[in-house]
Amino acid sequence: MPRTLLTGANSFVGAHVINSLIAAGYDVVGTVRRENLTSEILALHPEWKEKLELIVVKNYADESVWDHVFETYQLDHIVHVAAPLVDIPGETDYDRDFLTPNVENNLALLRSAKRIAPTVKSVAVTGSINALTTGSPEELLAGPITNETWLPITREQAREVNNNYISYCSGKKEGELALWDFVKAEKPPFSVTVFLPALIFGPPLQPIKDLRSSLNYSTNVIYSFFNGTHETIPATSFPSFVDVRDLADAHVKALTTPAAANRRLLVNGKPMTYTSLVHALAEAIPELEGRLPADSGEDAKVTPARIEAEADNELLGLKFRTVEETMADTARRILELEKLET
Repeated sequence: MPRTLLTGANSFVGAHVINSLIAAGYDVVGTVRRENLTSEILALHPEWKEKLELIVVKNYADESVWDHVFETYQLDHIVHVAAPLVDIPGETDYDRDFLTPNVENNLALLRSAKRIAPTVKSVAVTGSINALTTGSPEELLAGPITNETWLPITREQAREVNNNYISYCSGKKEGELALWDFVKAEKPPFSVTVFLPALIFGPPLQPIKDLRSSLNYSTNVIYSFFNGTHETIPATSFPSFVDVRDLADAHVKALTTPAAANRRLLVNGKPMTYTSLVHALAEAIPELEGRLPADSGEDAKVTPARIEAEADNELLGLKFRTVEETMADTARRILELEKLET
C-alpha cells in the first residue's frame, strides 16, 4: 500500500485528509506538535488505528527533523497541511509569527524530501485563496480571481499595517512564492500541487475539548450563528467556500493525477454569503428554530467573488457538496458535541 506523510494531523483539514487517504487505500504517517494529541486522535477515531501512525514534530522549520522522518519511513507522497493560523493568542508579529514560519516550514520539508526521500512522487499543499486576495471589495471588483492571481500586498506593506489578518494573507503568499521558487530552482523529482481554497466549512473530525475555546476558525463561524453570539446575521468574511471533505478528496486525487503536477489549483469557488448559510441551517435543522440570527440586509452588501475555478475543478473531476449538505452536517456534528458537554 502507498504510504503518505501528512503534516498537521490534528487540524480540521488534516483530520479529513486522513479519512480520505485511508478510504483511498493509503497508509498514513501523520505529524502532530504534542505527544498528547496522538492518543486523543486515536481515541476519537479507533477505526484509523491500523492505517495511521502518529509522530511528534515540534518544529516544522527544522530540516534535520524531516531528515529523520524520511530516513525512518519510506514514503510515496506528502500532504502538507500544517501552517500558521490567523487567530493564535500572542502571535501578532509579522516576521516571527507569519512570514518566517510560512516560508521556512515549506522549504525545510521540501529540501529534506529532495535530499533524503527518493521514493516521494508527489506533494499536495494546503495553500489559501488569501495568497491571492484579502477579499476586500476593491480587490474583488478589480477582476476575476484566477490561479495566476497574487495578493497585491508586499512584505513592507504588511509590516506597516501590522494587522493579523493582513499578516496572515501576506504570509500565505510569501510561503507559496518560496515554494515555487524552490521548485523552479531545484527541480525536485517529485511534483507539487498547491490548493487555494476560500473558507473551509464542514463537520469537524479533529479532537475538540471545548466548543467555546477550541473550535477551528471556520467551524466557529457556523457555531456563532446559533450559540447566541449574533442577534442579526454578521458580515460575510469571504464570499465563497468549499466543503472540507471535498477539499480533502482533492488533495488525495492530486497525488496521482499527472495533470495536477506543479500547478496552483482553485477549488470550488461558488459564491456564498452568511445569509445563505443561515437560511440553509434553518431549512436543514428545524431544532435550530429560535437560535439563529435574524436577517440584517447583509446579503445585499456583499461583493461577489468571481473565482475562475471551473477548469481546476474539472482537472480533478471534482463534484461538490451543496451548501445545504455542508451546513446540515456541520450543525449536526456541533449539536452532538454540545450534548457531550452537558
